[in-house]
Amino acid sequence: MPQIVKVLLILAGVFIVIVIGFQVHWLLGIGLIAGLLIYLIYANLSTWYVLRGNAVYAQGDLDKALAFLEKAYKSKNANPQHHIQYAFLLMKVGEQEKAEKVLQKLLQVATSTDVRMQAKSNLATAYWLLNRQDEAIRLLEEICQDYKTVTVVGNLGYFKLLKGDLETALAFNEEAYEYDDNDLTITDNLAQNYYMLGRLDEAARMYEKVMAKSPRYADSYYYYAKTLEGLGRNEEAAEQAGLASERTLALVTSITKSEIDQLKDKLATETDALEKI
Repeated sequence: MPQIVKVLLILAGVFIVIVIGFQVHWLLGIGLIAGLLIYLIYANLSTWYVLRGNAVYAQGDLDKALAFLEKAYKSKNANPQHHIQYAFLLMKVGEQEKAEKVLQKLLQVATSTDVRMQAKSNLATAYWLLNRQDEAIRLLEEICQDYKTVTVVGNLGYFKLLKGDLETALAFNEEAYEYDDNDLTITDNLAQNYYMLGRLDEAARMYEKVMAKSPRYADSYYYYAKTLEGLGRNEEAAEQAGLASERTLALVTSITKSEIDQLKDKLATETDALEKI
């Protein structure tokens, strides 16, 4: 029986029970409605916590968001996705060990393939942040064999890039780009890969595609600025460095805020000097 039919039958049954309750006595009908409302609130408490957490996270209050997600996680009716979101926020605040435990616990009970693969993908990130890079890459490679998505492919390409074997990473990232040339992460990986190999013209062309999608994190703008600087396009580089300084770093990153500020100041100084000539 289709799920929508089941839901409609349940709702019809509840409605009939309430109507009968009012026919017996109006107080009984009101009591049934009150009981139903209490049940609905309890059954969806975890979701309410997550919605509150997402709202404050969007406002930049990471600590409060984490507090709401922890309440959702501890709720008896917590959705597996809530566990994954909680683990992600734990990693954002540097509690990778705790995030690993949350995800490992979820994997012990999760039966859905989608949930298991998402949990494993996030677990790979936890491994990386715990300096267990080889385990992180092996886990993503394992996932890719049976559950190849742009997110998994993008994460794996990024990890291979950061591992430092640039030619191996390039082979993977070019193949990934053929798999999906419209995905932001995959395109960004290839752009950064080209930059690190000194193939600046190719990097610049890729970064133009990346910037058209308005990337969220500072890393993309920083490496685009470095690419433009290498090509002698310092005014454009200065602009991108300024944009990088206004954004947060990705959860897994190869740069620091200090490096961004140093590049921004350096390019600004050089640009000002040229304007005075």
